[in-house]
Amino acid sequence: MFEMTFPADPLCAQQVRRVIRTHLRYWRRSSLSDAVLLATTEAFANAVTHGSRSPRDLITVAMENSNGQLRVSVSDEAPGRLPIEPSGADSLAESGRGLALIEAFTDVWGVEPADEGLGKTIWFAFNTTAEAVEPVPGETEACSSRPAIGENRPAPLPSYGEGRQWA
Repeated sequence: MFEMTFPADPLCAQQVRRVIRTHLRYWRRSSLSDAVLLATTEAFANAVTHGSRSPRDLITVAMENSNGQLRVSVSDEAPGRLPIEPSGADSLAESGRGLALIEAFTDVWGVEPADEGLGKTIWFAFNTTAEAVEPVPGETEACSSRPAIGENRPAPLPSYGEGRQWA
């Protein structure tokens, strides 16, 4: 499992995608990249747009790969109501389709209020029991059994912003 906190800034979406892609590659789940990246980007955008008051607010992205499931959660800290179920968004509308996309590309999803009542978490999961673990390109069989770094974590992430490590 990994968890990272990002400023509630739309410009951080690129780094969120980079971190997710890195973990998917490390966990040999790259075949899920398109769906996971799309759902995570939508959840992050919703948290920035609807779950934050300013770029100083924080959004936490967590991902876990265990028990035949890859689960992603995106949490904000802002008060407010929970998102509503996706409905038939107007095809010409500029917004309103994020949760419908998450529903379409994931096996299961949901929304939970924070324990303290401040903020919420959008989570979604992909069934990985039938999926074969992918070989890492350029890696030989002898290298594929290398020990994990930490607890299923890739190399340290680059620092973000003003020299502060967001991990």
